Amino acid sequence: MKVISFYLISLSLCFLISCSGLQKKELGPKDLEIEALSSSIKLLSDDMGLLKNEILKINAKKPSVQRIIVEADNFWEKGDLSNSSSLLERALRIAKNESAVYLRLSHLRLEQGLAKESSAFASRGLINKEASAWEVVLLSIYTNNS
Repeated sequence: MKVISFYLISLSLCFLISCSGLQKKELGPKDLEIEALSSSIKLLSDDMGLLKNEILKINAKKPSVQRIIVEADNFWEKGDLSNSSSLLERALRIAKNESAVYLRLSHLRLEQGLAKESSAFASRGLINKEASAWEVVLLSIYTNNS
């Protein structure tokens, strides 16, 4: 009986040791799909006003681009989508790796009824390796809207 207990304990320990050596693949934010996220993200994607407010909170990393974004946001808040769009496109020419610009252009194009352009800007923003997890989530919403 002691021999059987010894073998069972040994077998259990071997199993535990072999399982602990397995590495789990950790998912990064870009590996997640919108459907896999919480219901609050789905609610956010259904409320364009709330989504716009979240986007307006995201700042650019470069101060020169941030100044342009602030000016574009002011035009956008006044309903002047044309001037806002022009300024954001200028910011994009200055810094192609600013997710804040891609987010704003994606939302702005959606407000203008240009869903394909919105999705295209979002897709380009998702390529940006410097995008934060939250920026990736927001950009993913626009890629699913086309």
